[in-house]
Amino acid sequence: MDSVPPVLKGFRFHRQIAITGFSEIWQAEDLGLGRAVAVKIFAPILDANGQVPPFPVAEWRRRFLQEARIQAGFDHAHIVPVVALASLQDGRPAMVMQMMSGSLRLEIGADLFKPGETEALGEEARPRAISPARARIVLLEVLSALVFLHGRGIVHRDIKPRNLLLINGPGSRVKLTDFGMAKPPGEPVSAGPAWFGTPDYISPEQFADSGLADDRSDIFSLGIVGIRMVTGHLPDRQRLAAVEDMPAEFKQLLVRMLDMEPSRRPSASQAMERLLAIDLPPGRRESMMTG
Repeated sequence: MDSVPPVLKGFRFHRQIAITGFSEIWQAEDLGLGRAVAVKIFAPILDANGQVPPFPVAEWRRRFLQEARIQAGFDHAHIVPVVALASLQDGRPAMVMQMMSGSLRLEIGADLFKPGETEALGEEARPRAISPARARIVLLEVLSALVFLHGRGIVHRDIKPRNLLLINGPGSRVKLTDFGMAKPPGEPVSAGPAWFGTPDYISPEQFADSGLADDRSDIFSLGIVGIRMVTGHLPDRQRLAAVEDMPAEFKQLLVRMLDMEPSRRPSASQAMERLLAIDLPPGRRESMMTG
């Protein structure tokens, strides 16, 4: 990762946390408030044509600014807050966010499953399952965020473990982040079909055309996250059926969330209601996390 820290008045940058196709995220210190923050900087990785497919750079910049403004408008326990939008010394926009300890990958590892890939990973990065009780908590917290978003006509379009952040390490509360792919109400339709997102986690309709994605597309993605959590693998019905200490109703809900027909998937509020009604075996129930 780039070791040369950016310059933003009032902040001291410490280390680069992540790089995406059009941004980089740094851990920094807000010098005025004396607290750690995460700063996401617009930093597109251009192809030979000077673009980041499927859009030109100007469109990604517009989306970056839109992402910051959308996320800054939320006040929700399970959505990462954006607290400021600023410009670096070189003119690039940067959004300042609450600092989180890492993503859900700290609990479930990376999405690399081939034998050669798995052996090459360190122990902490190897794919693994978590308990149905913990998975239930994560799903309820994300569903709470989706009820909030969908009620405002916003589709996230990039629900995946990397975008589910932990406030204080494994077992802690989850917050949804990265609204760079979000579809707000009234968003103009792109010229010609185009998809974006993360292939292993998006719905078939979103893969065909991101403009077709709606609230049930987010449900499909979350269903994949659910199966990934309890089985340690991407969707596989045999693996799901074999998970112990998991009520049949819980398994059936995850399968329903992955229905190929969007209208047959539950809404976020319906999924949340069904999940709250499911009793886990004695000794396996875990209360909602608060820290």
